[in-house]
Amino acid sequence: MNSYELMLGGQAEQVAPQEKRSVPHANSKHHKRYAAAKQHNSSVERFTGGSLSADSNLRRDLVKLREASRNAGDDIGYIKRYFSMVQTHVVGENGLRLQAMVRKADGGTDREANRIIENEFLEWAELGSAEIGGRMSWIGAQELTAKTCAQDGDMLKRYHTDKSNKYGFSIELIEADVLDITLNQVLRNGNRIVMGVELNKFNRRVAFHLLTSHPGDDTWAVGGRRYIRVSANEMDLLYPVWRPGQNRGVPWAHASLLEMYQINGMRDSQLTNARISAANMAFYERDPEQEVADDFDEEGEFLQELEAGQMSMVPDGYKVNQTNFSGPQGGDFQKNALRGSASGLDVNYNVLGNDYEGVNFSSLRQAILEDRDAWKRKQRWLIEQQGAPVFKRWLKNALLKNALPGLKASDLQRLSKHKYHGRRWMWVDPLKDEKASGEAMANLTTSPMHVMREKGIDAEDVAAGWEEFGELMKPHMEAVHMLMPKSVPKVQPSKSPKNEQ
Repeated sequence: MNSYELMLGGQAEQVAPQEKRSVPHANSKHHKRYAAAKQHNSSVERFTGGSLSADSNLRRDLVKLREASRNAGDDIGYIKRYFSMVQTHVVGENGLRLQAMVRKADGGTDREANRIIENEFLEWAELGSAEIGGRMSWIGAQELTAKTCAQDGDMLKRYHTDKSNKYGFSIELIEADVLDITLNQVLRNGNRIVMGVELNKFNRRVAFHLLTSHPGDDTWAVGGRRYIRVSANEMDLLYPVWRPGQNRGVPWAHASLLEMYQINGMRDSQLTNARISAANMAFYERDPEQEVADDFDEEGEFLQELEAGQMSMVPDGYKVNQTNFSGPQGGDFQKNALRGSASGLDVNYNVLGNDYEGVNFSSLRQAILEDRDAWKRKQRWLIEQQGAPVFKRWLKNALLKNALPGLKASDLQRLSKHKYHGRRWMWVDPLKDEKASGEAMANLTTSPMHVMREKGIDAEDVAAGWEEFGELMKPHMEAVHMLMPKSVPKVQPSKSPKNEQ
């Protein structure tokens, strides 16, 4: 095996023979843990491998799982729809919305600082600034992150000091393929590399060891792999953690891939069966008990074309044998398999399968409520692993570049207070929900702030909107009063109440 260099602490260190990466043999007898990664089915194998650690399972199966998930996203409509649903519900049309929550020394809301931070962040988030390649806006980066992590299991995000925009900061999204699954070793400094991720003794990420070229790139050169070491301060690996000690992500659809491919296989079989069934034919067979008639052409052949609904006489001396291929079978196989797949994806079957037959409003509402709670959990994951780290780094760089008018870098800790709001959903009958919210506030079981947060509404925006509306209407209030019926009391213009948080 060719030796290679690892860039540790800025110095190239030659790896000792006993420290070289171990590559599982292609014919390894270790059992596959994930069903979608198995090469064959066996009831015995399905119950083995459960005692392995999360990383041991992933070292054996992640490459195959990722390939299966990507192929399913390309070829199976239901999986493609699921990835689209992830983008729609986790990110939404407007993406994660930043709300600055800076307060003054006396505890009051610093509205001016909040306005500056939010407006400048929105400018950075536009196409051409947020992503270093200039191909995505901040919302586009969120959509790609959600979809890629759902499809591949994990994704790398690198932070760049970028001189091309006034805030001096951009992000780069990188496929996790360059984080080599087969790179596993113990280093001389006591750290260990697990599937390309360097960890210290507390299992905290120290660095990432990336291949210098994508392993699936056609231009990738042979003759040994080379790596670059990137500090964990410059890069993050994004994925939901399913098990303690897990250091790489799992494709979100892994528990449904097998059934999805079975659905495709059954549909192909039914299509083949239908084609065969449509090819039924009739054959004339010589009947030895009858005399042959002379109803033949000059070449001695009896020819007849059958059409739908046509009736014909069998020629004398012959009898008819007819093929009768059975039609498509399978019944509810697809529905049953798709229900199981939807459970593995943690989404509602009716929405995933576009099947609303026999569904009433109450049952669908209950299913959608459960779905939305699951989407909110995934939103929280995206906020924690992408939204918050990006904002804090953006704010630090923007302050150092004096890109936030009137705000100082010395106030970084105070200015970093913020919150993200994920998308929220309206109901088919919003009037009932509005009435329910009004009744809840009347009964003192909720508050306007809580209701607005549940809808993803920024109370500051609402207050500012009313204030702006009041200022706009002031010059026209006399005309409005003149046009109003006399029975309606006149409303004097007044300042909109400030929203205290």
